[in-house]
This record gives sequence, C-alpha cells and structure tokens, in this order.
Amino acid sequence: MDMRDVGDEHDDADALAAVDALISNALHALGSSALVGDAETRESARRVGTIRGSTATLANCAVGAGVLATPFAVSKFGTVGGGALITFTALLAALTLVILVDASSALKSTSYQGVVRDAFGPNASRGVAATLVVYLFGSCVAYLIIIGDSYVRVIDAMGCDNSQDGSRPWWATRQCAIAVASIFFVAPLSLMREMRRLAPASAVALVSLAYTATAIVFKAMEKSDVDGSARATAWSISSDSILAVPIVVFAFQCHIQVVAIYAELSNGAKNSNLADVAELDDVASSLEDEKRTERCRLRRMYVVIALAVGACFIGYLCVGEFAYIAHPDVTSNVLDSYDKHDKVMMMATIFMACSAVASFPVNHHAARAALDDLLADAFGWAHCAPGHAPVMRHASQTLAFVALTSVVAFIVTDLGKVFELIGATCGSLVMFVIPAGLLVHPKLRRRGKTSPRASALNDDLRDLDDVTRDLLSSAMGLLGDELSGDEEDEGVNHTVNDDAGSTAIDISSALGATALLLIAVFVATSNVYVLFFRHVRE
Repeated sequence: MDMRDVGDEHDDADALAAVDALISNALHALGSSALVGDAETRESARRVGTIRGSTATLANCAVGAGVLATPFAVSKFGTVGGGALITFTALLAALTLVILVDASSALKSTSYQGVVRDAFGPNASRGVAATLVVYLFGSCVAYLIIIGDSYVRVIDAMGCDNSQDGSRPWWATRQCAIAVASIFFVAPLSLMREMRRLAPASAVALVSLAYTATAIVFKAMEKSDVDGSARATAWSISSDSILAVPIVVFAFQCHIQVVAIYAELSNGAKNSNLADVAELDDVASSLEDEKRTERCRLRRMYVVIALAVGACFIGYLCVGEFAYIAHPDVTSNVLDSYDKHDKVMMMATIFMACSAVASFPVNHHAARAALDDLLADAFGWAHCAPGHAPVMRHASQTLAFVALTSVVAFIVTDLGKVFELIGATCGSLVMFVIPAGLLVHPKLRRRGKTSPRASALNDDLRDLDDVTRDLLSSAMGLLGDELSGDEEDEGVNHTVNDDAGSTAIDISSALGATALLLIAVFVATSNVYVLFFRHVRE
C-alpha cells in the first residue's frame, strides 16, 4: 500500500475525530447554556418556583388566543348569559385545577400524563399523552395564526404595503411574520427546560391582556356616548349558542401545564431555591416535616390557581362584555371589529401578537413532555421529568415541533374553526374526564384519612427530638395492626361515624364526577353536531 494512501486515511480519521469532538462540545455547550438550561437527566423537577412566577406562567397558558374569541362567545348568549357562562367556567376551571394538583401531590407526579400513568396505568397514559400532543399542537398553531394575522393588520394600517399590482411583497405576508417569529423568538423560548424560566415572558401575556381589556372598555364607553344606546341583548339563546361553550372552555384551559408548574413550586422557605427535590428529602428531619412541606406547597399552589384564574376571568369578562356591547356583530377575532387605523387598537394588536409569542412555549413545554413519554415507551428510553430529557432528545423534539406547527400555520387561516374543532375533540378529556376519574379514584379518596388515635400519637410525637420521633414512628408502623384492632374494640358508634363519613365523601365525589362527565359530553357531542350537521339541516 502506498504511504500516501496511509497518510490520507490517517488524515481522514483525524478529521472525523475533530468533527465528532466539535459536535460533542457544541451539544455540551448547548445543554449547559442559559438558553436550554440544565442538561442533567432527571426524573423529578426542581422545586424553585415562586408564587408570582407560577401565577404568570399558569395564566399565560390560557391567555392569548382565547381572549380574542371571547366577545364572539358572549354574542351568542347575550351580556347576562355570556357573563354567567364565563363566571361558571372560571369556577369550574379552578375546581378541576385543584383536583389535578391534589392528585399530583398524592401520586408524586410531575406531568399531566404522569398523573394518568400513576392513577390509571401506562396504557391510559399513552392514550392521554397522544391526545395532549394533538391538543397542544392545535393550540400552538392558533398562536402562530395570531402572530401572522396581527402582523398583516399592522402592516396594512401603517400603509407599508404599497404594491401596485395588488400582490403583497414577501416581507408583508403572514408567512414571513410566522417564520421570523418562529426562528428568532418561539424556538429559543421553547428550548427552555423549566417553566420557571418562562415567567418573564409569561408576564408579557398578562400585560397584553390588561392593556387589551382596558382599551376595549374605553372604546366601548366612547361608542356608547356617541351612539346613545347599544344593540346588544341581555339574553340570546339559540342553536348557535352552543358554539360559545367550547370557546369559553378552551379560553380557561391551563390544566395540562398545572401539574408541571406545581412540580416546580417551592415551599416558600428561604433555602428552597438552593436544593432540589432529592436534597430536600435528604435534609427532611422526619416524615412529618415532609408532609408539612407538601401541605405548604399545596396552599401556595391554591393561591396560584386563584390568582391565575381570577386574572383570566376579569380580563375575559371585560373584553367579552364591552367588545360585544360596542360591536354586537363581532367575529371570532375581536380585533377585526375595530378600525385598522385606530392607534390604540393597533397597539392592542401588537400586544396580543407578543402574548401569542409568549404563550407558545408554555404550551409546547407540555406537548414536548407528552411526546417524549410516548417516544420513551416506544424506544425503551428512560422517563424524565418535563424538560429534563437528554440534549439530543430535548433539542430535536423542540425544533421539529416548532417547524411543523409553523408549516401548518402557513396554511390554516380561520381562527374560529381552530377553536371549535379543538374544543369539541380534546378539550373535554383533559379538562373534565380525567379530573372526574381522579375525583373517584380509590387511592386519592383514602388520602388524608387518619384514625383519631394515630392523629393523637402524631401530635405527641411532634414535640420530641428527631431521633426519638423516628424510633417511635417506626414502632407505630410495626404495631399498626394492633392499634387498629384496639380501635375496633372501642365501640360501635366510632365505626358507624367513620362509615357514615366515608359514605358521604364517596357520594359527593361520585356526584361531582358525574357532573363533570355530563359537562364533558355536552361540550364535545353538541359541538361536533353543530360543526358537521347543523348546516346540512339548514
């Protein structure tokens, strides 16, 4: 063999080794960067979230596309009927969010599909995970549609599109806006591994909602002063009223992300941001301390839910009511009802586009977690907490999702149809069916039931030192059968009272679950009928 050939082979090998090392270093740098976050593969989330950031993120999961269609929903029920629908939906959303948080706390789950897996098994989890991917994919497409439509509206209002033949230049098209936003804003934000890193961007969504609501309220007052009276009606019940239900329900959808947000929420202690879940478990002095920490986190999460749902409720109510009063013939995109040259509403259009940019990543975060779980089951990968998959899995899934949603958004232009189809197919499952199943789950019903004697013993142990408390706690576990046997001998009245209380809890849970299932059936089937059969009958 020629010496030159041997030298060329060595050169090729060295070049391949250099390229391989370059790629490895690039991936390591990407995984360790502030953009992507901690590249460490983890099965649990780090509890470092705050109430303020968690509230902004949870509200951001709902704010965005929903606010633009709320006036259209109100127009189908009237001012009083629409307000009642928004109020009822807000209360129902808060209730089902609490159910999901309680279940994730009891099951130690870190994602929506993780709650389903721990409660109902892996097969149910795979079906729900696939549903989440489809549901959130449609949501993200809707956000990109808002970005493109808002950009075109602003371009037209500013008179920048001066083409003489009527065709738009490439830089004035909605496709250009979607592509630019996806590459330079959506993709980098979507690469964030943890929800808490999206809190600053989520604040933009709340600011956008506040500005839009304020602008619409003042515009409605000005129009009322000029026109004297509005043509809006208090009640309007018809076959078209069914169209409003999925729009309002979808506007409050933040259930898929609430589990991941709760998994990252801290207990409020000053040193909670210095340790992750495993470290906190090692530092915990006793099981009672761990339970106390979990109760503290639950209380903080209830505050987050109340603030987030309350912010969405106030914003949706103001936008829906006042926009309908000012424009009774409002369309599924409220911004189309205003003069495109109005500077105040032009700014609202820009704000809502920014809100859509901020809302895409928090919805994608849950979609990526569900997709990663499906791929982990298919290829035998290790399951990871949301956002903590290896770098290649994390980056490839993120970029593929952003690219595919962008392509679909290039084609889909009708925002109303996106809302109706998603609300009729997937929204009922994630918002009502799964919480209904969790409400009557035996493991979750038994949670928190402690006998009076065990509670008294726990109170006595609370004042002892750590070592003595741990020893006596272990002894209580060994003598658990004897203690329960002694309690059975204390009298029939005690047993009857416990059985009555348990029966009451079971009946109330069954009634609540039945109500949620009925709501789910109504939201899904009635709107499928309206979408596909109403026009045929007419």
